[in-house]
Amino acid sequence: MSQQTILFVDDEVNILKALNRLTRHEPWTVLCASRGSEALELLDKTSAQVVVSDQRMPEMSGVDLLQSVRDRHPDIVRMMLTGYTEINVAVDAINRGEIFRLITKPWNDEELKATIRQAFDHFHLKHEIKRLNLVTREQNFRLQDMNRNLEDKVRERTKQLAEKHHELRTAYVQTIRALAEAVDAKDAYTRGHSERVGVYASKLAREMSFPKDFIERVYIAGLLHDVGKIGVPDHIITKPERLTDLEYEEIKRHPEIGARILEPVTFLAEVVPCVRHHHEWYDGSDHGYPARLCGDQIPLPSRVILVADTVEAMTSDRPYRKALSLEIVIRELHTYSGTQFDPAAVRAMLALFEREGDGFLRKNQKFDIYEFIEG
Repeated sequence: MSQQTILFVDDEVNILKALNRLTRHEPWTVLCASRGSEALELLDKTSAQVVVSDQRMPEMSGVDLLQSVRDRHPDIVRMMLTGYTEINVAVDAINRGEIFRLITKPWNDEELKATIRQAFDHFHLKHEIKRLNLVTREQNFRLQDMNRNLEDKVRERTKQLAEKHHELRTAYVQTIRALAEAVDAKDAYTRGHSERVGVYASKLAREMSFPKDFIERVYIAGLLHDVGKIGVPDHIITKPERLTDLEYEEIKRHPEIGARILEPVTFLAEVVPCVRHHHEWYDGSDHGYPARLCGDQIPLPSRVILVADTVEAMTSDRPYRKALSLEIVIRELHTYSGTQFDPAAVRAMLALFEREGDGFLRKNQKFDIYEFIEG
């Protein structure tokens, strides 16, 4: 059971005796004092939860005593027991002593005992609230520490994951680059072709205001667009003269071969259709292959790559001709816009040429993979 100690303060001995008799069967420890100074000394030495004070006493009034108790022991529940019921006494007791109840003499025994029980309950309730608040505050501090530690761990783990992701993405792109270079190496005239197509296509996609993930996909598809030439006989790939019709039909198989090579690779699933259809014509004519798709049926990256691939081919030396001038390339783009090429891709390429001129065709350009890994 919680400790229950009450202090009665009254200068009339008979009142104190009456209060003692009233509370003798209650589970309370009862203290008595006949003046304010005595009451304060007792409270300094003894733990009490409730103080009941008379108003009219020598040396110190009940209101003055209860105000002092409030200042020194604010948790003690304070009550006024007085025969003086003037309104100013009640207001003074409430304002200065912050009393819990005002009890008038003569009192009703049962009502007084009930009020004292309420006072003890009020004390213990306030004490429990204070304890719970303290526990809650301590738990909050612990949770804050745990959260800080967790945030530190999450930050560290996120940093580690980002570094691993960076390494994986770098290795991923470097592996694809190596594969593209192996394809290009079959012909000295096409060395670096796939990288340049990827770079041109990525710059074209950026000019068309596509998001970073699309630009990266266009670059990867550009790198891999000719991977199917692995399945084309070397004598056709390296032939210095123009191809015969049969040889041309053979080389037209390379988009399908490339798609089949890439299909088992899960992380290249979005690239496969781009590789398969990078030679489709925008108008759906039979010049396009392998499926004679038309307009929006053709994957958008494929339409971008076709323009980049054609520009790279026209501006590079071939066994049967020298690189074409930028003026001829621009004229060809105008001529085949809407037939072979997507007009939107042509407009973007022409805008790049107008802004960068021959600088757009620098042969040693590389795609900045770190911008996309970290961005």
